[in-house]
Amino acid sequence: MSGFSRQAALVAAIAFTAAAAGFWVARLMPQTPIAVSAAPKPSVNGALEGQPAPSLSLPDTEGKPRTLKDWPGKWLLVNFWATWCAPCMHEIPAFIAAQTRYQAAGLQVLGVAMDDPDAVRTLMQEKHFNYPSLVGDEAVQGIMERFGNTIGALPYTVLLSPDGVIRYIELGGVDGPKLEMLMQRFLPL
Repeated sequence: MSGFSRQAALVAAIAFTAAAAGFWVARLMPQTPIAVSAAPKPSVNGALEGQPAPSLSLPDTEGKPRTLKDWPGKWLLVNFWATWCAPCMHEIPAFIAAQTRYQAAGLQVLGVAMDDPDAVRTLMQEKHFNYPSLVGDEAVQGIMERFGNTIGALPYTVLLSPDGVIRYIELGGVDGPKLEMLMQRFLPL
């Protein structure tokens, strides 16, 4: 037998022995079911829907302090975002379209950026925002937590009715069709 044949026979023998050992170990071990659970969902407090919105006070991109009361009688679609957040960039056109389409029905989109004011201002100009954005760093994190986002993930969107009640919460990006369904649900044209 050649050296190659002996080596192939040895590898085959080792593989057969390992397979046989695995078979017998599996047969002789007690069969205990293994519990497999789905991955936990991010912690977002949906129980806040139907509750009054917490207060919010942050500067806008020009440094002027703003609160939710600056938009009385409006449906506020509050979107927590950042310039460095790829899913946030993807949903901006949908918010611009919603602001245009539903403004007459009482909608006001409001960005809340966890970012530097200069970066936000620059991006808002590049993307032709038609809605305002407030800015902050650590303060935005605390505000998101009060609005139910306990994991600090972006983007995060909350719809507030004109009476200041949380009506809808969404963790993750919102695309055009989903946003249109949401608007039709609460602000039908």
